[in-house]
Amino acid sequence: VFCNVSQYLCIGRFSAVTFQVLGHMKTVCILTLGWLLFDSQLTVKNILGMTVAVLGMIVYSWAIEAEKRKPDSKTIGHTKNNLLEEHVELLKQRIEESPAKDVELGHAK
Repeated sequence: VFCNVSQYLCIGRFSAVTFQVLGHMKTVCILTLGWLLFDSQLTVKNILGMTVAVLGMIVYSWAIEAEKRKPDSKTIGHTKNNLLEEHVELLKQRIEESPAKDVELGHAK
């Protein structure tokens, strides 16, 4: 139940990949709790799948943190924003400097 509630709270706040990772964690929790509480069998296939899922979650978390710490990603975004602002300013200057023309007749006003 708590896993389902956490997935509901996750929608719209995190990426689609994070949502899928949470879904896999829910599956791992269900298999583990079923084994602990209800004495269901854990096969090698189940254990291997849970191990791969948990390792994938760890690698994904590590990759996200590494991307956040990377200085280039912030610099590139900031540079793109500055270039966009510069283009807007240049266009505004060009519009202000050029005389207004009547588009239909092609004459300056």
